[in-house]
Amino acid sequence: MRTLFIVNPRASNGRTGRRWNKLLPVVRKYFGNTFEYVKTEHALHATVLARKGIEEGYSTIISVGGDGTIHEVLNGFIRDGKLINEDVALGMLPIGTGADFARSLSMPSIGEELIKKLKDRQTSPIDVGVAQFHTADGGTTIRYFINILDFGIGGAVVERVNRTTKIFGGKISFLWSIFCTLPVYKNKKIIYRIGNGEWQEEVLNNFIVANASYFGGGLCPAPRAQLDDGLFDIVLFGNVTLFEAVRYLPKLRTGRHLQFHKVYSCRAESLEARSDETVFVDADGECTGTLPVRVWMLHRVLPFIL
Repeated sequence: MRTLFIVNPRASNGRTGRRWNKLLPVVRKYFGNTFEYVKTEHALHATVLARKGIEEGYSTIISVGGDGTIHEVLNGFIRDGKLINEDVALGMLPIGTGADFARSLSMPSIGEELIKKLKDRQTSPIDVGVAQFHTADGGTTIRYFINILDFGIGGAVVERVNRTTKIFGGKISFLWSIFCTLPVYKNKKIIYRIGNGEWQEEVLNNFIVANASYFGGGLCPAPRAQLDDGLFDIVLFGNVTLFEAVRYLPKLRTGRHLQFHKVYSCRAESLEARSDETVFVDADGECTGTLPVRVWMLHRVLPFIL
């Protein structure tokens, strides 16, 4: 059984590449001559490398980087809504700007214990989200996501993070972008339908579609989310004021925000949303496009090393 590590050396402002070099002797200790690694060279390269690795017969693909890296790797696993090879497992070494997905997995810290766990290759099937939305050039595309998709201020924050320095790491990068975005962000009028329900129109601060619990450098918008229940945890932040957003940010970090009267949550397999305004869509920490969006679930399709 062969394993391919896909390394994003530029993740976390170059920290990932440096940490990978230090971890490589430990990887060799456990994997011997059964592994190879490749480094990404540009945006979306991890998707190409993952798909190539699957077609070349690797049984396990390990993403080395942050949430954006595993997002790209995941998109190499699936074509036309189906896994290219149902026997290939996905794992991760979460050393990037954001490691929010790893927080939901209660993974060991980066080091020998985690690498041994990846070698042992104990997998469980998890859910994958599918999103169809508009791209910057006015077209439409489909992307798969493993952690959280959101639109509203969350998408605006991620758009800011991705175009500024990440030298201070994930938590500080996201906090800085949150506090830069909050004073100038205008809540958007969103028209949406959850599942087969009625269409609704509402001014919202953020609309979160969660497969897992964490995003934004350690915020916990969906504390009850489960990776294999076939349902998204949907969390809507209403017409929140700047004062309310700052006041409740600590509660969002600890998952205690759901009692706030301007927060609504439910579970569903699908949703649709649109707006007359420009609203950024964030998937797994990557600003991928804008509304309108249609989202649905692929239930327990992905063998993941847990």
